[in-house]
Amino acid sequence: MCTPAKLCAVVKADAYGHGFPVMRALSQADEFAVATLSEAHALSRFTDKPINILSAPDFHAVGLYTPQIVPCIDSEVGAAFVKRQGATRVNVKVDTGMSRYGADPKALEPLLRAADSYRLTVKSAFSHLYSLSSASAQFLHFCEAVRPFERYIPQKHILSSNFVRLPTYMHMDMVRAGYALYGYGQTCVQPALRAETTVTAVKAVRKGTHIGYGEYTAEKDSIVAVLGAGYADGIRRITDKPRYVEINGVLCPILGQVCMDATMVDVTGLNVQVGDSVTVIGDAYGIESVAASCGTIGYEILTGFTGRAVREYVD
Repeated sequence: MCTPAKLCAVVKADAYGHGFPVMRALSQADEFAVATLSEAHALSRFTDKPINILSAPDFHAVGLYTPQIVPCIDSEVGAAFVKRQGATRVNVKVDTGMSRYGADPKALEPLLRAADSYRLTVKSAFSHLYSLSSASAQFLHFCEAVRPFERYIPQKHILSSNFVRLPTYMHMDMVRAGYALYGYGQTCVQPALRAETTVTAVKAVRKGTHIGYGEYTAEKDSIVAVLGAGYADGIRRITDKPRYVEINGVLCPILGQVCMDATMVDVTGLNVQVGDSVTVIGDAYGIESVAASCGTIGYEILTGFTGRAVREYVD
């Protein structure tokens, strides 16, 4: 992923489910970004580079802003709050059409005036794209909004992982790489994550036998492998289409409902033993395939690996 701009590594949601220790592989990033103050404090143990908070302030958040941690503001109320909480610098967010966080472009002048009145240095102004088809229009909208105040705004950025597909003139001063940083959503990257579990039981079942919760029954005489992981470990419970895991190089269909602590799969005709390794997400059945089966997006699958999921980091 090449860009003439600075690179901001987005590591919110526990580095998209990968865990903050992946910071060891992100040493070339110029800055970092998270969503909350608590995430920023956790991340500060791993880096001394600037940490930008992308979401508007949580007025109930516990903790102080340090010089390293730069909050986002989109209102005078937000500016007053972060000042009371110790902030010295801020990022000003502009709403260019997403209707999420961000000040109306027409309110940018009073917002900058408020930041100045609270002696908050403006580090950057930024926005966020809601679709690639809108990129040019949003970029132009953002440029028009900040142009009258350029001398007060040293840094401007609007692109996230979509910068890979967009022309370099839109990269501005910095791009924020998130999903693509971990190897997803673009053809030029390789997935960083591989999810595995093990077979904890193997059972022979007759046609018509119930498998798991609900009314699912075996469609034929089958050999069923029970996996030692379920939805509490990140294997999604709900699915819209057939879903698979890989055992001994073969894609095996999941049977019935995924349980909290276990998942049943059909291994009929295979030599599967207790203790065999199972690839839940890998080369043969990756994040996008799992997401398509579950009727969701890869982001949600990645950030679902919480709680009991054990992470092992391999150089």
